[in-house]
Amino acid sequence: MLPRENLLKSKMVQLITLDSKAAVEKIRSWEQEDSYFYTIENSPSSLLNKRARSYPYIASGSVKDSSETSITTPVPLKGPIHIVYLDPRSDSGLPHTRGMSGIALPIYQMWSPNENTMQHELVHLSQKQFKDRWWKLYSKIWGFRVASKEEFLQIPERLRCRRRINPDTLGNPYTVWSERYIPLSLFVEELDPELNKCKRGFWDLEMSQWTWEEPPGWIRMFGQGFNDEHPNEIAAHWLDGSGGSEKADFIKNAGI
Repeated sequence: MLPRENLLKSKMVQLITLDSKAAVEKIRSWEQEDSYFYTIENSPSSLLNKRARSYPYIASGSVKDSSETSITTPVPLKGPIHIVYLDPRSDSGLPHTRGMSGIALPIYQMWSPNENTMQHELVHLSQKQFKDRWWKLYSKIWGFRVASKEEFLQIPERLRCRRRINPDTLGNPYTVWSERYIPLSLFVEELDPELNKCKRGFWDLEMSQWTWEEPPGWIRMFGQGFNDEHPNEIAAHWLDGSGGSEKADFIKNAGI
């Protein structure tokens, strides 16, 4: 059972699953909100990101009727949340958020729902809707801030061209940790890049060099369990339960 202060923060949010026809229009509206694919087309890492997304981004034809339900979340969130089930090959089947209130899931999760995945994506939507509140938290408890243009342009283009674009970190993909390090997730393979085969590394602003090793203090603060390159992903993993109850309670009590 959660402590009383956490129970007070929990709220019920409406979830609307869209049928296949409605999903097509919703995908169009998402692009108008977040420019996800425009970003892919116009990024320095466009070539690898498009190559990794060679299969079309399309709704599954298996959802015949729209439906409504609700879910409890401990983070601030405005509903309703719209869920679209995609062909499992779209975006390599990786769950993600779109726009300010959309979640895209591979169709197999309609038949085998995953509570941790849903909570993870709800956190990402909260991060989009309440960006200033989350960034205040990241700064206060973890020492993150948004990288300036001058800072992220110090990263050599050969590395920026390998960056995986993440729909859950659009807007502020480059961050600085501990006033020195810019973490990035890069495609492991350049000829045959895959969205689920990326590795995190760090650009050292002070030394002007790249390293695959975690900088001093990173493991002590965040652990070794995940390959997360952004505070949005760290927070979502801590809250979805996959990082353990202690980490989840830490975020819940941090004042979002």
